[in-house]
Amino acid sequence: MVRRTVFLVVAAAVLAACAFPVACAGSYAADERRSIATQIWEDIKLRYSYFHDKGMNWDEVGRVYIGAAEAAESDRQFFAAIAGMVRELRDGHSYVYEYPQPLGGSHGSPAVELALIEGRPVVVGVAEGSDAEGLGVAVGMEVLRVDGMDAGQLLRELEGGVTASTPWSARAIAARALLAGPLDQDVEVELGDGGGSVLRVRLARRSGTRRKVDPIGAAVLDGNIGYIRLASFSFGVLGLGSAKEFRKAFDAAMEVVRGCRALIIDVRGNGGGDDRLAGACAGRLLSEATDFPRFQFRVVTLGKGWFTPVFRRSVAPRGLWQFRGPMVLCIDEQVFSSAEHFVAGLHDSGRAVTVGQTTAGSSGNPVSREVAGFKYQISRWREYRTTGELIEGRGVPADVEVAPTLAGVLAGRDEVLEKAVEVAINMSEIYLR
Repeated sequence: MVRRTVFLVVAAAVLAACAFPVACAGSYAADERRSIATQIWEDIKLRYSYFHDKGMNWDEVGRVYIGAAEAAESDRQFFAAIAGMVRELRDGHSYVYEYPQPLGGSHGSPAVELALIEGRPVVVGVAEGSDAEGLGVAVGMEVLRVDGMDAGQLLRELEGGVTASTPWSARAIAARALLAGPLDQDVEVELGDGGGSVLRVRLARRSGTRRKVDPIGAAVLDGNIGYIRLASFSFGVLGLGSAKEFRKAFDAAMEVVRGCRALIIDVRGNGGGDDRLAGACAGRLLSEATDFPRFQFRVVTLGKGWFTPVFRRSVAPRGLWQFRGPMVLCIDEQVFSSAEHFVAGLHDSGRAVTVGQTTAGSSGNPVSREVAGFKYQISRWREYRTTGELIEGRGVPADVEVAPTLAGVLAGRDEVLEKAVEVAINMSEIYLR
């Protein structure tokens, strides 16, 4: 079953610029704005799958945002009201992705990658040859101020405008977007090196700065521990031409780790993609048919919404051989959607131990909708772990909780992987007794 790879946006950044006069002028009458907002609100009320689970008062949400849409003094304010209404679902799969008129302006980020380390925005990557590198920006520096604003305050503001299913996912997304903004505007950044020194730089924003996705790769680590990096379940995101190529790449990785005493699969940052590809990978790790997360759809017939029965799913062994030794999954708060399906299935069946941080808790199998030129998507199913718990809003927890530390980042260590290796070795020693 195909699910879109999750591309989450910070609405405040998307709506920050309005270069086209047509998008800023009030081209909708008040009654038209109210009608459109009401139609979208009613459509979501009919089709969205998680209202009961989230304890949401959608009627109150409608009252607030339909009123805001009607009272909007510009198209920009109107569009912001619609986006805000959908964002109230607090669902990483539910958001407006296209508007009736261009908002204007292009957005990007500097050649710097940020992450939340010990609760603070820290540089974890700097593009080689970039202006940031030339100005002395280095891994391990903490962002203190952005365009004169306290970084912690800006982080909290951005967090409120993020489309995400859990608070920990929202914080991680906001941290990554901290320096994002209009392409035609540089960003002034103040960074601390931890030793009392402060660096002030002006960085250019670039387009196409989405985080680089690692290809499927494999290695044998010290102690004969196998390692596979699996950063997406979307063949397109990985630069592959088809699902067949994806399976071939994963099967090649499996050959590298064949004969290892234990296996680590690193899915940190995996935004999902296709459950069928997740199942194809899992099939190489299972010796018998195994129950995986179940689901039920929200369906609309003759204007009435209802839920289907819960459908069970299982994954069967695949390939000429399967890895049967101990297995560890490296996870974090950026593991979404089909990747959570993969993690939950292997974890809850007892096949794998999880190391890292709780996953994003975003599992919605969205459906795309359109009303009056507003294109949006909303979750249409509920996915349950075999334990009966929803993935949405909860995620899959880490059996062994480990988070990167500032000291580790400065030292160039991967503390999550280090712990995963330790766990894998201990498991293999027990397995071989």
